Amino acid sequence: MTLKPRLIAMGIASVLPMMAGAQGSTNVTLYGIVGTGIEYVNNVYNVETGEKHSSVHFNNVTSSISSRWGLRGKEDLGNGLSAAFVLESGFNTATGISRQGGRLFGRQAWVGLKGDFGQLAFGRQYNMLKRGLAEADLLGSNTHGLASLNSYIPNTRMDNSITYLGKFDGLRFGAAYARGRETLKGCGVDYTDQTACQAWSVMLGYDAANWGVAAAYDVLQGTDAGGGAWNEWYGAGAPLLKDEKDRHWTLNGYVKFDDLKISLIYLNRKNDAGMASYAGSLGDRSDMWSLNAAYQASPSVIVDGSVNYLRYKDADVASKSWFYVARARYLFSKRTHVFISAAYMDNKGYAANSASSGTSGAGFQAEAGESQTSVAVGLTHHF
Repeated sequence: MTLKPRLIAMGIASVLPMMAGAQGSTNVTLYGIVGTGIEYVNNVYNVETGEKHSSVHFNNVTSSISSRWGLRGKEDLGNGLSAAFVLESGFNTATGISRQGGRLFGRQAWVGLKGDFGQLAFGRQYNMLKRGLAEADLLGSNTHGLASLNSYIPNTRMDNSITYLGKFDGLRFGAAYARGRETLKGCGVDYTDQTACQAWSVMLGYDAANWGVAAAYDVLQGTDAGGGAWNEWYGAGAPLLKDEKDRHWTLNGYVKFDDLKISLIYLNRKNDAGMASYAGSLGDRSDMWSLNAAYQASPSVIVDGSVNYLRYKDADVASKSWFYVARARYLFSKRTHVFISAAYMDNKGYAANSASSGTSGAGFQAEAGESQTSVAVGLTHHF
């Protein structure tokens, strides 16, 4: 029998008061985000027929943060030490289907210890590339986010991982390691090969009152089992084998001026398996630049946007994408807002990146070397 996430959440919520009463020093919070939107996208390209068409539809990812529900807990163990956990499930509001491959807690599932030393955690977690981009990626993993240029960015999670996070005054540091980093996609633990399907990453950052900088380095390793590790969502040209690596490193920073925040991101990628679109090879290296700005126009209105550039270094033909985004949000309250967002993707060469990363599935893409426009409106509520 399959239990729907809503019924599970209701059942858990009903026992939270009993849990709090039985464990006086333990705090457990049920939280979540429910959002959906309707999107228009033009020039959707059908590779088999060569035809282009427009589409109006519900999308999978809407405003800054995608839909989820979760449990967050903490217990005071004394002497500045506490136990903590997070169990977080992602879902598509329009369909009710669980995301992250149908996992119950596909976004996060970890338990750890916190203290003056920082946090040490174990389970399914975000890597340090995600942590390193967090302050500078002002638009977040929305339908017109950086995933349109590199879909690994919002999917930087690891199974079977150990992470450390520390913050000392303005300095922050993190490290992560996983063996068997993606169980559902053919890259789980290989008990006969210690090095297959590994992942590791590090992050270093500094945050002052009105500015901050960060750097991160992330490495994914493949496997020879089953013909290689599934690597599709990263725009890879082939499965990633054991002796091959997919590497990202970033350097980024931000500055604040009263109600205005501006950031700049540089992201470099080298994938030994190569990158490709349906049109041909995009080589094994890319550079991405992203200039972001967010402005609190009033207590109820936030406007933001980005200008982004992606260049493939060793493509068979010169290939690049310019990506422009503008968004406005109106806050009914601290928990509920509506938004409108518009994006324009200008591809050259073999680049076939879509203006919408909030819609996924077979048959949804832009034509190589051509432009695409997306406009989305929606509603988001936090609880």
